[in-house]
Amino acid sequence: MNFYINFKIVKTLLLILFIAITSTLFVDDVYADECGEVLKLVNKERAANSLPPLKLDKELSSAAEIRCEEIKTVFSHTRPDGSRGIHISPKANGENLAAGQKSPKNVVSAWMESPGHRKNILNPSFTVIGLSHKTTNSDYKNYWVQLFGSVKEKKISPEKVKNLNAEKKKTQITLKWKKLSSSKVTGYEIFSYNDKTKKSKLLKTITRFDAIGLTINGLQSSTKYHYRVRTYMEINKKIYYGSFSAISVKTK
Repeated sequence: MNFYINFKIVKTLLLILFIAITSTLFVDDVYADECGEVLKLVNKERAANSLPPLKLDKELSSAAEIRCEEIKTVFSHTRPDGSRGIHISPKANGENLAAGQKSPKNVVSAWMESPGHRKNILNPSFTVIGLSHKTTNSDYKNYWVQLFGSVKEKKISPEKVKNLNAEKKKTQITLKWKKLSSSKVTGYEIFSYNDKTKKSKLLKTITRFDAIGLTINGLQSSTKYHYRVRTYMEINKKIYYGSFSAISVKTK
């Protein structure tokens, strides 16, 4: 009797496990089919305009997955950290978002009717694409993301520091500059520069969320000091640096 009960429990558990695995595979297949259909429709539009097809890119698709999760909370081309949506990947040069469309056909039609989205789909410089589709219980229910790029990573050059200036005292110098948009930089690095040895020393790193500027204390009076400031941008754990802005200041 005990053996029969245990066998029945095991049989039930195996059945539940089989259903769960089958359901997961089915969901994944549906997801793949929907993104595959979007790609098919996009390439059909490109072919109609004498353009080569886009190839599905694994890195861009992974980035599109992240973006799709983000727009479920805030539907915007600006990411939660304040950076632009295309900054999620060095490969990304264009982004199409949509919400509410129930099918690949509906969403591609909506994009093609919008000049900006259409321009991305028919951009001759794009060669690869990343896709994502997610569903929620919100009013829109369906969220769609396209990330466009080329095989080569785009060159990323954060904007240079502007209006670098200084306030000076006997033993103190305060560096100031114009704060740049959070979508263009992640932060700033401030260096002292030795004009004789031609070497720089990092004094401080400031993020875009910090107050802009740096006060250097303990300096000698009537002495000339040299400083350099540059921006940086972090994308997918990679750091990209802007050009240096330099200033020379003599204490009082």
